[in-house]
Amino acid sequence: MDEIARRAGVNKAMLYYHVGDKAALYAEVVLGFIALVEAETGRRMASEASPTGRLRALQETFLTLALTHPSYPQIMMREIASGGANLPAAALQRMAQVLGNTHRIVSDGLASGEFRPVDPIVAHLLIVGGAVFMANALRLRDRLSAAGAELPAEIPKPATIADRVTDILLFGIAARPAAGGSL
Repeated sequence: MDEIARRAGVNKAMLYYHVGDKAALYAEVVLGFIALVEAETGRRMASEASPTGRLRALQETFLTLALTHPSYPQIMMREIASGGANLPAAALQRMAQVLGNTHRIVSDGLASGEFRPVDPIVAHLLIVGGAVFMANALRLRDRLSAAGAELPAEIPKPATIADRVTDILLFGIAARPAAGGSL
């Protein structure tokens, strides 16, 4: 709390008065990020008519937010590792509502014939987990390079990464069979 008060330019008593204790501050940080996720996913998916387009928009939104707000993927990895031990009930409820987006996309895709039956929870975990892990892994880039790892010269833009991840999510990694043929 001392560090937060120092960075905010206020005294600690003022911080406690306006925010409360550490748990209340943490809850506000997490709920604020979830609100951002809700707003951005809603905005981006609204412009997409097809389930595939909404799936791509959802993937791109999670990845973009994870890359532009680097503290949140770190927080989420810690929460995932702890089973959400520090997440307030309101955050869990809102996270479940965000999961509802993926469920609706999968249901719409199944109804339209674009998707085959899949578990929407697994699809959601692939989307969000991939974005959170990727954002955290990209932070290792400089250390990997210094250790001699051969890395591409440039990291693709979030939209490009999202398209690639969505393609794998939609089609897997198996070679697509020729029309009328099998692998």
